[in-house]
Amino acid sequence: MSDKCSTLSLPEDIYLRSLTGRLIGEHLFDGYRKIAIITFPDRICSALVAATLSSYTYYTGYSDNIGAVFTYDDNFGETAKKVATGSFDAVFIAYGGEQKLSTVNEAFKMTLKALMNGGYKRGMVIHVRVWLASKQLSTVLQDERLSGWLESLPEIRVLTADLDLKKFIFNKVKINKGKLTMTPYREALLTDEHAELLRKSIPPPE
Repeated sequence: MSDKCSTLSLPEDIYLRSLTGRLIGEHLFDGYRKIAIITFPDRICSALVAATLSSYTYYTGYSDNIGAVFTYDDNFGETAKKVATGSFDAVFIAYGGEQKLSTVNEAFKMTLKALMNGGYKRGMVIHVRVWLASKQLSTVLQDERLSGWLESLPEIRVLTADLDLKKFIFNKVKINKGKLTMTPYREALLTDEHAELLRKSIPPPE
């Protein structure tokens, strides 16, 4: 496990991911029939993934081959090829539970490069922690090859949060010549408890 990345206890962090995953599965994956999720092999990310898939199968329908989970590790190049050939509608990058934002950013860039090199051509879904770690994708868009590849994908969705208004915002992102535009397509109100847990989970400056 990496350095502490929030002021929450481990049980609180896991509970927070159960609440967040519930809304991701309902709203961020809406319309997809088969999802790949890539995550760090740690406790908090695993909690988010489990809650997300549980919610997704509830709203989409309980059936065979509705999704698959992959972990980011030293052999991710081979994993990326499996994702690219797995007939998924979209891949969800779910990083950030127990890692510093700088670590998440580097892993995100390596993940995208591996998916690009593996021939992935379908939808991309990005978790709010990855969005923050990549500084709203700016660290990725600096790479012309990655920027062009992301522009070629049929759809990119991003989860963001407005804690003052206590809501999640589900967005569609378009990239054109390295420039990003984001259009909200749905919002979900958060409970007071959920918003407060999110506030406490914000990683400290590095």
